[in-house]
Amino acid sequence: MSPDQCYSENPASAVRNRRSICSESLRFTHTIVYFHLTFNTIGTIYSAYTNNDIPMVAFIVFVYFGYFIVDHCLVVFDRLPSDEESPRKVLLKVTIWSFTSAILFGFAYQFSTFMSPVVFLPMYGIAIASSAILFYVHFIYDAQRGCYYKAGGGAKSFEILSSPGSTDRDIDPDDISTLEKV
Repeated sequence: MSPDQCYSENPASAVRNRRSICSESLRFTHTIVYFHLTFNTIGTIYSAYTNNDIPMVAFIVFVYFGYFIVDHCLVVFDRLPSDEESPRKVLLKVTIWSFTSAILFGFAYQFSTFMSPVVFLPMYGIAIASSAILFYVHFIYDAQRGCYYKAGGGAKSFEILSSPGSTDRDIDPDDISTLEKV
């Protein structure tokens, strides 16, 4: 093999190599975040338990597991096709919205026990606004956007990607730059 052949690598494999490095970096970052979250959760649970604050222990355990449930649901939701509606997708949306809202309202409640009404009322307002925005994005905006695609707003791009012509048969679907040229 000549030295020039090393540099004439398929551009699609170079893209895969960059994605692989990025994927490994994200996994490492997720590992650090999960370790940090777990370490802080254990410390907070220990502190609350030594102060005999059992409701705080229960809340921290709920937030810890709720975070992982929401994170998993978001990963699964992102992997589903965006142009079709299914009962699984609706269940994931409801789960994401309900757990996130419960965590937000839980924080507002936990902090309202030792703050004045001037402070905890805006905290409840933030929890209500965040929950409403999340509901709007997942249920109302997404439904309107889905109607747009079903009505044919993005039909040209779907046709190009779904039925390649005779000259496009060698396109690697993982190579984004090739698809952008089409």
